[in-house]
Amino acid sequence: MPRNRQVDEFLEAYRHLEAAAATLFPGDKKGGVIARLLRHPKFSQYREQLDCCRQVRNLLAHEVRVEGESPVLPGEGMVPFLEKMIALIEDPPRVRDRMTPRSRLTVTHKGAAVRPLMGQMRERDLSRVPVLEGEVVAGMFSLEAVFYACQEGLEITDATTVGDFAPYLPLDATPITSYRFVSLDTTIERAEKIFLGTYTRKSRLRALLVTQTGSPLEPLLGILSPYDVMG
Repeated sequence: MPRNRQVDEFLEAYRHLEAAAATLFPGDKKGGVIARLLRHPKFSQYREQLDCCRQVRNLLAHEVRVEGESPVLPGEGMVPFLEKMIALIEDPPRVRDRMTPRSRLTVTHKGAAVRPLMGQMRERDLSRVPVLEGEVVAGMFSLEAVFYACQEGLEITDATTVGDFAPYLPLDATPITSYRFVSLDTTIERAEKIFLGTYTRKSRLRALLVTQTGSPLEPLLGILSPYDVMG
């Protein structure tokens, strides 16, 4: 790539990033937007690379060209890196990008036999399985549900079905666990805030149940766990 074109593409990408970053700080006029982006927690892992690009940009913006050429050139990976940062702002990762899709989930229904289901859960190291009516979530069969049911006298036999656990299937049935519904387009940043905002010593949000618009009346499209958020 010609030297001037390489510089021009870098400066254009940098200007695009500045414009995108400005949307994160509405009304904040203190200092440059890239300097503020360096302090943003969401971009902490990219701080060194961003600062390097900022310093190169400052050199390019203020230097005198020699015979029409810049004596300083951005590295070949800088423009792709800036484009990646732009994408993180303009099109951030969303729930649909990280969730376990419905096609890969183990699910059950109220007429299913419990013993084979628990065998599947053991083999796949699962602690909970969505209970569906059609494709809509009707509850959650979990190890906590088994514990509470057996504690209250339910005996599990070959004839026992998921429906026999009816009092323990609702999503709010056990005090130590909870679930929330979110839409496909919910950002991962928002999902992380939901998980953190609902965590207490006595209760924990186990998963986000994903439907098209976040309605519990819609078909289940996937599940997002706290581990999926950490990516």
